[in-house]
Amino acid sequence: MKILRKGLYLAGLCGAVLVGAMFGGGGLGANANPGSPDDPLVTRSYVAQAIQQAMAGQGGETAEAFIFTPVQVLAGHVILGGEGTEMILRAGTATAHVPGPDGIVNTTAGADLFHAHPVVLNHYLIIPREDGRGIRAVTDTWFLVKGDFEIVFIP
Repeated sequence: MKILRKGLYLAGLCGAVLVGAMFGGGGLGANANPGSPDDPLVTRSYVAQAIQQAMAGQGGETAEAFIFTPVQVLAGHVILGGEGTEMILRAGTATAHVPGPDGIVNTTAGADLFHAHPVVLNHYLIIPREDGRGIRAVTDTWFLVKGDFEIVFIP
């Protein structure tokens, strides 16, 4: 029992020396105040608190930024995405609407979708830039959308 206590004492002493060296002058956080933006150490509770604030809309992001919204797009209309908008076709038939040479990122297939290529149900799509890219509904469709979007009629 005495050996165990001696080992715990030595382990605690070593831990205190390491923490003292880090905050006392030799570590990365020598000039940083604990808890400041310059502090390189982050605790688990700080990360959990930051995530909870972001989810509650207190960290500059709104909670809506983290959820998908179901959106109906009628046949003949185009859903245009903003930069970084994520879309999943859940029902109906649609094709990619890409006015330029670049495509829409299909992360499920690991490829780009180019103009008039068919969109596969349940594939995870990302609009890389807000430059007129989107999805044209061939039939009435339902999407899950995360991010900025606009529904327009483009003949």
